[in-house]
Amino acid sequence: MTLLAARPSTEAPAPAGGRHRLHEPGGRGGLIEVFRARTVVRMLVRRDLRLKYRTSSVGYLWAFVKPSIQFCVYFFIIGLVLGIVRRVENFAIYVFSGLCLMSFFNETLSSATRSILKNRSIIKKVWLPREIFPIAGMMVAATKFIPQFMILMIGATATGWYFTWSGLLAAVCGVVIIALWACSFGLVACAVNVYVRETGHVLELTSFLTHWLTPMVKPWTLVRDRVAPFGATGTVILAAYIYNPLSTALELWHLAFWSPTVDYYLELSPNLWTRAWVMILIGVAFLAFAQAIFRRMQVRFVDEL
Repeated sequence: MTLLAARPSTEAPAPAGGRHRLHEPGGRGGLIEVFRARTVVRMLVRRDLRLKYRTSSVGYLWAFVKPSIQFCVYFFIIGLVLGIVRRVENFAIYVFSGLCLMSFFNETLSSATRSILKNRSIIKKVWLPREIFPIAGMMVAATKFIPQFMILMIGATATGWYFTWSGLLAAVCGVVIIALWACSFGLVACAVNVYVRETGHVLELTSFLTHWLTPMVKPWTLVRDRVAPFGATGTVILAAYIYNPLSTALELWHLAFWSPTVDYYLELSPNLWTRAWVMILIGVAFLAFAQAIFRRMQVRFVDEL
């Protein structure tokens, strides 16, 4: 009895009515709880990487193989066969700088969408902030992004790239835009995927389309010239092509890594820097909105799983 009496109480003080309020385990911090549980996030990332490469004899080197093959396909098919290389100087760096960001976005969205179903056994047994699972998926995508970026830097430096502060700002803004929007879409998609299991298959199609609906393999000026004869309809098509977060981020990376390697001035699309800051601000607001949707939908996760 003495030991029990000496033990400090962990219960919250009772209100005036004499009843204790029940609180959700772990608080309601949302993404803040993910930062507090960052040790768990690191464990999940290490587990996913080990599972992905455990049966491979070369292990993590496969992270270099896939982007290299993708680069060869785009360069030879789009650049040489379709003749884009004649219109875009140093087309190899142009296409690979865009490929790095698009791969990061698509890998984040794919990993986050599957994260809740993939970790259903943990979710049904242990309470954890469920946001840690899509965020861990984003971290796994980041580990694949790093070797792609290393290849890009080697190629760009070999073809005349040089450092500028404006280029550094453009590169950072591009990554921030992609991270914000990929995380936001990932939170919503993984929650919807619990209830509608076809969500992942639909997103596989959209990830394929992002390569062709953004200036990843062709400059925005080429699209502008092609749609100009269509008048008002062409103006709408061009606006949809450039006024979106993915295109804005890609053009920023072209400005950072491709533009220093060519002999002519890169013609920026209208209001590029203004669009960059607007996309970052909208991305922050969208992330908060996505977090709110996730919190409402996660209530029935255990029942659906």
